[in-house]
Amino acid sequence: MQPPEGELFHLTGEYLEVRPPIRLAYTFRWEPPDPDDRETVARLALHARDGATELALTQGPFATAARRELHKAGWTDTLARLASHLAPA
Repeated sequence: MQPPEGELFHLTGEYLEVRPPIRLAYTFRWEPPDPDDRETVARLALHARDGATELALTQGPFATAARRELHKAGWTDTLARLASHLAPA
């Protein structure tokens, strides 16, 4: 992966659950890991809500609050970009 204004980094993981179109779960590991990292599990669930789709996302556990905030910022940016991309023109 590479953030818009950042350096390239690598991730690995394994799919734990794939249930199209409602659920996806996978492990998340940085390569190489930061000393404050541990493998986490990301879980995404999609629900129909009033003609739209709601995304529920959980990830953890994190070793430190700083690592949790790093992931929160990444997910926030990613989901904002997705919403912008899917918005009607």
